[in-house]
Amino acid sequence: MALALSGPFDTSQLPRLAPEPVTVTVARSIVPGTEAQYLQWADEVVGTLRRYHGCLGAGVLQPGPDGGEYQIVFRFIDGLHLREWERSPQRAVLMAKAQGFVTSERIQRTVGVADWFELPARAEPKRSVGGRIVTDVLWVYPAAIVATLFLAPRIALLPTGWRVLVSSLVITLVMRVAVGPLRARLRARRTL
Repeated sequence: MALALSGPFDTSQLPRLAPEPVTVTVARSIVPGTEAQYLQWADEVVGTLRRYHGCLGAGVLQPGPDGGEYQIVFRFIDGLHLREWERSPQRAVLMAKAQGFVTSERIQRTVGVADWFELPARAEPKRSVGGRIVTDVLWVYPAAIVATLFLAPRIALLPTGWRVLVSSLVITLVMRVAVGPLRARLRARRTL
């Protein structure tokens, strides 16, 4: 298996495609029993990357207690410096050393920094199923009260199916347009 730190792309497009910092995450599965050998190799890769011109940093992430992939994350100042690293003799030597213990790899490349800061703000805080249900009910409850007080009298003469449909549409619209963005802002501030 031929190993690569990032996938192929047209080098002539690099100045246009990646003038910003480029972060590469390489997740690897390894042969069981070669963990110590892999970690020693990964430390060598990270050390070499950190000394390489244009590298902004590098690190190794180990799998959790239930297993999984090992990851090496590194960042270059732009796509040109990344491509220079990919074609370097230092990298070729390191990749040749990994042939015996790496079984597969998955590569993700992120250009710029916006995603790194926006994604955590959109993440749902870790809660139990019961905690998530209680939180969701607390957010839906005010919208349901308002719909009951103001909308229900206006649609009281409609058949039951239509009343439920209209109420559901209004509550869903309020949740999407008003409550959802408010929750996202509060979550980003870590107040909820």
